[in-house]
Amino acid sequence: MELQEKIVVITGGSAGFGKSLAAAFKKEGCQVIISSHEKELLQITADILFVDSFIADVTLQEEIKKLSEYVVQKYGKIDIWINNAGVQILPNMAEEISIEKLYHVFQVNFFGYFYGCQMALAQMKKQSYGIIMNINSTAGIEGKPKIAVYSASKFAVRGLTESIRKETQNLDIQIYGIFPGGMQTDIYKEKYPDDIQEYMDTDSVAQKVIANLNLTTPELDLIIKRPIK
Repeated sequence: MELQEKIVVITGGSAGFGKSLAAAFKKEGCQVIISSHEKELLQITADILFVDSFIADVTLQEEIKKLSEYVVQKYGKIDIWINNAGVQILPNMAEEISIEKLYHVFQVNFFGYFYGCQMALAQMKKQSYGIIMNINSTAGIEGKPKIAVYSASKFAVRGLTESIRKETQNLDIQIYGIFPGGMQTDIYKEKYPDDIQEYMDTDSVAQKVIANLNLTTPELDLIIKRPIK
C-alpha cells in the first residue's frame, strides 16, 4: 500500500518498539502521532523524530477516546492505528503471581488494546476504511514457562484481533496481528534475559512491518522470529 501522507497513531510510542515504528513510518512520509503516559519521555521522542504526540494512559478508556478525538480533529482521519503499549513482569511461576500484577498486565496489554480497537473502529467505520495493527508476541501463539500472565494477555489480544477481523470482513478495514519474538527493549526491565543481546533489534523488526504493508497482499498475521536474516 502507499504509505505516503497516511495518518498513523502509535500507543506506547515514546520508547522501544513503538519508537522504532514511529521512526519507520515517519521515514515513509507518514504523519505520525505517538502516545504514552510518560510525559517527559514522550516529548523527547517527539522532538527527536519530528512527530506529533499526545499524552494518554491506555488503561483509561476516556484518555484513549481523547487521543482519537485529538487526531480526528487535527488531521480529519485515522488511516492506521497501532496498539503497541505493553508491559511484562518478573518471570515467575503462575501460583506466585500477585493479583495486583495480574490486573496491571491485563489493564495495559489487553484492555489498552481493546480500548484502542474500539476508538479506531468507531472512526474507521465513519470514514469507511482503515488499518488496525495489534502488536502481539510469539508468546501469543505458544505458552511459555514463567510468563503465564504475559502469554495469557497476548493470547487474549490474538482472540480480539481475530474476532474484530471477522466483524469487519465485509468492510475496507484491515486488522493485522504482528507477532515478534524477543526484542531488545525495556519491557524486561524487572529482569533482563541473560541472552538479550541475541534478541532482535527493534528497528529491524519495524522495517519488517513496513515491508509487509508494502506488499501487494500483506500477511494479516505477521510472525517475526529471531534472528532476522
